[in-house]
Amino acid sequence: MSSPAGFPRWTLALLLLAACGDNGNNDGSGGDTDSTAASDTDAPTSSDPSAGSDDTAGGEVGPNFGLLSFTFYPADASPAPAQLGMAGAWRTEPFTTDDFYAVRSLALFFPPPPAKADTLEVHDMSAYDWGKADAWITLGNGLRLHSADADALACLQVLEDSYPVYLSDDAAFFDKACAPDPAQWQPATAYDLTAYGGEAFADQTRQAAITTPGELVVTAPAIDVFDFPLEQAKGLEIKWGADDDPDDRIIIRMWDQFGRQLVVHASDDGSYTIAAVELTKLAAGPATLTVARERSRELGLAAGNLRIVARTEVWAYPDLF
Repeated sequence: MSSPAGFPRWTLALLLLAACGDNGNNDGSGGDTDSTAASDTDAPTSSDPSAGSDDTAGGEVGPNFGLLSFTFYPADASPAPAQLGMAGAWRTEPFTTDDFYAVRSLALFFPPPPAKADTLEVHDMSAYDWGKADAWITLGNGLRLHSADADALACLQVLEDSYPVYLSDDAAFFDKACAPDPAQWQPATAYDLTAYGGEAFADQTRQAAITTPGELVVTAPAIDVFDFPLEQAKGLEIKWGADDDPDDRIIIRMWDQFGRQLVVHASDDGSYTIAAVELTKLAAGPATLTVARERSRELGLAAGNLRIVARTEVWAYPDLF
């Protein structure tokens, strides 16, 4: 994958987790994968264009598990430009994360947040466990989210000849149609999904498959300042513009330079305070804070149940002391 200019936070994340394991021997035994070991990637095409597409919600649902992450990252203080993150995959076993783009392109493993609102959990640093290679399956050759004014495409890529994934990327070996464009993210917009079946099944389209959450504006802390000082003993109050849509949820994560992570599922009421007793569980020094508004939906497709998670995620960089 090519590294977006101005994204030192992502470079740091890669360095932090590099010691967590590299499955470079391609034995299918789990651990991280080498993201550079990928085949050329073309834009998806239907194996039988004359067959048309399946636009109905009925039909038999496959037995597999799919995940498609669709994330907008606004420009931040790192300084990082606005970025679109889109990645997905199919497995014969359930996923252990809701954010596959973070796994594939940021080398970050975000465990699922607590199910109950206003709940905080603590996780020690760990790498995503890819598991057995034969749990990852190729089902079609692309996933597309599109509306009247936006069109985003994730194309099939095979990592280490074993792990088929679907990714939007501007690397040289990707078709230009697969390049991510943050302009293709629009808040509070319904997107149709097209799953390109390739040799596996006829293309399928689901209208209004997912609606993106509304714009997220974080007003506290001082996220426009890089390395802003944060006294752990005082805790941290986070504020944002509230949204009363019941389909949305706020996910807050903070992790220290050693990867220990706090994760919160907060009510979307405009504020949440991380208590000092929780904040002091992180090591002093540089840290990363993310605040995301997200929503999800599961669709029954010929390949299986596809979970789509759409989010807008703000990144900030406190210095804990």
